[in-house]
Amino acid sequence: MADWYSKSLGHGAPVYHRLRILDELRLLLCPMAESPYRLMIDAATAETFVFFSSEHAEIALAFGARACASPDENAEHLVDLQYRPVIITDSTRELLQPTPLTAS
Repeated sequence: MADWYSKSLGHGAPVYHRLRILDELRLLLCPMAESPYRLMIDAATAETFVFFSSEHAEIALAFGARACASPDENAEHLVDLQYRPVIITDSTRELLQPTPLTAS
C-alpha cells in the first residue's frame, strides 16, 4: 500500500467545486476523521493539490487520487493551506448532510 495519495484540484474557482465533492465524500466515508487530507498549493504554479495519508486510502481512492511521494518531500514548492474540514458532532451532523450536486 502507498504511504501517500494525491490529486490535483486544479486552479482558481473549480477548486471550490472539487473541494465540495471531496467534503461530501468525507461525510459519507469518514465523518469522524478530523483531518482526512491536507490541502496544499504549489507556490510556483498556483495549482491546488489534496494529499491523503495511507490511513485515509479509502477516501483517497474514492476521490480518484493516485499514489505519490510524501508532500513533505516537496516542501520547497508546496504550501500547506492549513484547511481543516468541520468536525462532525451531534450539533453539526444534521447541518452538514450531503446535498446532491449538479453537473457543471
